[in-house]
Amino acid sequence: MVSCLRQRVAVLSPLFAAMAVSFHAGTAHSAGYGVHENSASYLGTAFAGKASNPQDASIAANNPAGIAYVEGTQISVGSAVIFKGGEFEGKHTAPNLLGPSETVVAEGKTKDFQSQTWVPFGHFVFPLNEQISLGLSGYSPDGIQLDYDEDWAGRYFAKKTSVKTINLQGTVSYKFQEDLSIAFGLIGSYVKGELTQKTDLTNFMAPNYPAAEAKIDGDAKTLGWTIGTLWRVNESTNLGLAYFSQLDFKLDGDVKVDGIYPVTKEPVHLKSKGKLDITMPEKATLSLTHQLNDQWTLMADATWTRWSRFKEFYVEADAPTLSSYVPINWKDVWAWSLGASWQVVPEWKLRIGYMFDQSPVDDENRTARTPDSDRDWFTFGANWKPDPSFSIDVSYAYVNLKKGKIDENKHYTPPNQGGVITDYGVLTGEYNNSSHILAAQLNYIF
Repeated sequence: MVSCLRQRVAVLSPLFAAMAVSFHAGTAHSAGYGVHENSASYLGTAFAGKASNPQDASIAANNPAGIAYVEGTQISVGSAVIFKGGEFEGKHTAPNLLGPSETVVAEGKTKDFQSQTWVPFGHFVFPLNEQISLGLSGYSPDGIQLDYDEDWAGRYFAKKTSVKTINLQGTVSYKFQEDLSIAFGLIGSYVKGELTQKTDLTNFMAPNYPAAEAKIDGDAKTLGWTIGTLWRVNESTNLGLAYFSQLDFKLDGDVKVDGIYPVTKEPVHLKSKGKLDITMPEKATLSLTHQLNDQWTLMADATWTRWSRFKEFYVEADAPTLSSYVPINWKDVWAWSLGASWQVVPEWKLRIGYMFDQSPVDDENRTARTPDSDRDWFTFGANWKPDPSFSIDVSYAYVNLKKGKIDENKHYTPPNQGGVITDYGVLTGEYNNSSHILAAQLNYIF
């Protein structure tokens, strides 16, 4: 009996691979699996100028060379809050092994599966002398907080996805001359996640059969690096270029399944260690800032991310029947943003921005843990500076994702050629997602 159950759980165990897929995900974050929210000031311009406009210490997380032009010894701390949202309607169908027709395992509509999430950040810049500046930043580059309803249509594919990440970045910037700086940063990255889903312990996928609970938790850490340059072309124009390296993670975690086998009422407790090697892709940003006059400044950004590195995820478990495989087949993407700021009076500055954020996810490879699609960002913000050494930034973003269809299957592991597991059925439907983001930031010059 236990052997049979282990074979069945092997059909369901892509949950662990889903953790690697999802620790960069988020329907309100950047397309793909990134998180933009490392600054409230740059959020106001949809992150246009994030690598060329050294307005505060938070530029360290976007172009390390920018800290050479940050005023004095400065600290910028704050947080963004991503409000709950998300909408899905569809169904899970599977072959009826007791008859010729298909079984509708579950169907319906669910909302607000994207949980409210806080994304804190902090940046500190310290000039050693006229040429060398040091920086230290803490921010969350990746993350997700999804929690679908208990009885939603895709509960056998995903339920809870909770992943928290943090980057600690140390930066050294060198100013060759007044109009040119270069910098290098060393990044320590840590990720910890928990994912759950329902699991069928029979071959029937019948709606009236009780489901077991499958859970994954694991963590990983790695080192990366970043380089950047900032060129002050003239008194009005800055050009910034930044590159962030790939991150090579080796995830370790536990796969657990707990439930009651419905035929014999026998309790089931399965557990195995699992590992997964994964490389998160590099990205490069080209950024332009141009000051029209004393009041108006224009900004633009283009960011390229090499998501084509993602072809597949293969999890090897100590118990081979719990190994899993998820095909990805993503593409390289671009994010384009435009923004402007208006210095209304010396104490107040207003900002506005737009970004088109291309997604590597399409209708062919969308999953319940990655309900991503191309998105449009509409942002505005304000900076209040009542004192030369103190200012506050507040910003708002509305993020609208294009509707996206899902047609998700489970797959055998590569030793079995990675084919679709037809008995498990398919999740079909449509996502219609949008999100609201608020951010606030305190800047202080010592």
